[in-house]
Amino acid sequence: MEQGTKTILVVEDDKALNQAVVFKLKRKGYNPVSVFTAEDAMKVLEEGADKIDFIWLDILLPGMSGLDFLKLVRENKKLKDKKVAIVSVSGGYEKQKEAEDLGVVDYIIKSNYDLNDIIEIVSKDINNK
Repeated sequence: MEQGTKTILVVEDDKALNQAVVFKLKRKGYNPVSVFTAEDAMKVLEEGADKIDFIWLDILLPGMSGLDFLKLVRENKKLKDKKVAIVSVSGGYEKQKEAEDLGVVDYIIKSNYDLNDIIEIVSKDINNK
């Protein structure tokens, strides 16, 4: 299974959702790395950016927001080309536009899909873009 080698950084502060996402990504053959804050996500990237193939990013996080984190990623030479999908309850036009301007491969509103559908969408993003 080709995607088995893909490592996904899951940045989601809702503990139950984070655990469910990690479980479902593992079942699809991915290697998820789970964090609850943007600050912890940045540490993971600083320690081994080359190991992370894709970032699942919530916007509403404690401390640094997902969009502020994404700006830092895009400003960093080593990280700027990382594929990122926003998966958030926050779906205002302004945030979506800002995320698109920052080069996200997808912007998924959690309330529009069930988790299995989101996993399928993200899986396509990981492997196709």
